[in-house]
Amino acid sequence: MTITRYLVVVVSIAAALPAADKPNRDIQELQRDVAQLQELIKGLQQGLDQRFSALGGQIQGMAESVEKVNGTVASLQKGLDQIAQDQKSGVVPAVAAQGSRVEQMSGTVNTMQQALADLTTAINKLQTQIVDVNNAVKLMQPQVAAPGTEKPPIGAADLINNAEGDRLGGKVELALQEYAQYLQWYADTPMAHVAQFQIGMVHYGTKDYEGAVKDFDTLQQKYPDSTKVPDALLYKRKSLQALKRTAEAAAVCQELRKNYAGSDAAKQCAPAGGK
Repeated sequence: MTITRYLVVVVSIAAALPAADKPNRDIQELQRDVAQLQELIKGLQQGLDQRFSALGGQIQGMAESVEKVNGTVASLQKGLDQIAQDQKSGVVPAVAAQGSRVEQMSGTVNTMQQALADLTTAINKLQTQIVDVNNAVKLMQPQVAAPGTEKPPIGAADLINNAEGDRLGGKVELALQEYAQYLQWYADTPMAHVAQFQIGMVHYGTKDYEGAVKDFDTLQQKYPDSTKVPDALLYKRKSLQALKRTAEAAAVCQELRKNYAGSDAAKQCAPAGGK
């Protein structure tokens, strides 16, 4: 039996009770049950009303969301249509042209960067040359000792090392200045004969054969016991040969073979008149 039919039966019985005029405990309990059932039905009705109300709100919210989604889709479609129209009207060629300009600008920037790097290298080389010139100028300037002292402005070892380094580095003019300064300040030191020999070798290397001959003669005169004398005689002979002074060259070779027969320089010296 459904709740509705049950309710009809109960109500009918309750209506017939006054006519029977025989109330008893069972009827009272039945009336109480009917009242409780009525309260239950009322509560169920209220719950259904609340659920229907909430469901209605949800449905309205969903409808609003669907409407927003439809609006978004419409906007997207409109944007796509605009993009397609822009492409047809020349936006793509414009973008391509802009890309070409960017590539040209990039090439220009790269060229400028390379030019800047070359300029930096040139500046560094120029700075090195300026330092070398300054050093040469300092050596060329007269060295005046301070009152009451005759001490040179640079030590013997440092000066000869600087001269050797510059000679090996191809800075022959600066090396000549330094060797000359060494002979000026340290003519009586053990390395003086080396400085005199290297001056002759620098002149020989630069094809100043006349100067080389004079330098090697000076070495033999001032430092006759020097271990560099045999080499000095050998290169003096070569300088004389370069000057076409054959007889003098032969005499130097004869002297070398006679006085320094066991030296390597004498072994390199051919018989008189030879090469």
